Amino acid sequence: MSKKVVIIGLGHLGAHVSQMLALRGIADEIVGIDYNKKKEWGEIQDLSDMLPYLGTQTKIRSGSYEDLADADIAVLTACGKICDEDRLQELSGSIAVIDQILPEVQKNHFHGTMVILTNPCDLIAYYVNQKIDADVIGTGTALDSARLRSRVAAALNLAPSDIQGYCIGEHGDSQTILWSQTRAGGVLADKLLTPEQMRKIEQDTVTAGCEIALHKGSTEFGIGMAACEIIQAILGDEHRILPCSVDPKGAYGQSGLFTSVPCIISREGAVPLKELDLTSDEMAKFTASCDMLKDMIQKMS
Repeated sequence: MSKKVVIIGLGHLGAHVSQMLALRGIADEIVGIDYNKKKEWGEIQDLSDMLPYLGTQTKIRSGSYEDLADADIAVLTACGKICDEDRLQELSGSIAVIDQILPEVQKNHFHGTMVILTNPCDLIAYYVNQKIDADVIGTGTALDSARLRSRVAAALNLAPSDIQGYCIGEHGDSQTILWSQTRAGGVLADKLLTPEQMRKIEQDTVTAGCEIALHKGSTEFGIGMAACEIIQAILGDEHRILPCSVDPKGAYGQSGLFTSVPCIISREGAVPLKELDLTSDEMAKFTASCDMLKDMIQKMS
């Protein structure tokens, strides 16, 4: 069965997601849409020029919202002005852009899974979920969790693939690092790291996105790969565990918002994993993060 992905927004991030999907052979057909048709044409032509070297049958082309009718995945990267200090400040601008897109999504009867990369990710995912009749998943803390793993690995001189760990809650400053669940080769990381190392890792993990944006204007490679991991898990029906932004539907005592928890990702979407045993401090931080997001949702209303 052909696997079709529509990328909505071909800025730096949308273009890199398209490239990574093609390089990894995740999608058979990648369709790009951008309001700037001149840029759309240029990105599609540039991306197409790499295809002969890949040895795959992947096709990349320009399209329209009509392509959503039979798409498996829609990737939303379109956004307003990027803020390099606080993702929450991007909310009003992003909603203004998305409000122009969602009627087209509904009109063309999209019934696949929409993966949200637009920041602030949790709030935008919640907003989109209220507006369309399709599954919605935000990339959430999939990227933050990768940042955590890479920093723990660097501190221990190990491969990131040997580190297991999750950040949950907001994809932003209030996220919670689950040190009680962070392991290196099965050993709890807090038995291998000093308190000072853990504080440094936590600070670097939380602030990484803003620091990158301050230096280069945006993030694109890490979040692009995080999105591809989620898309691959869906299209490949992998039943893979990744943290992403969904409605917890009662998990950890939370519902009525989108926030990141570890999920089983497959063709059925993202289903929250059985609750992890959090410490009282971790649960308190996660609850505070959710309360902040709920407060923002009320203000959005």
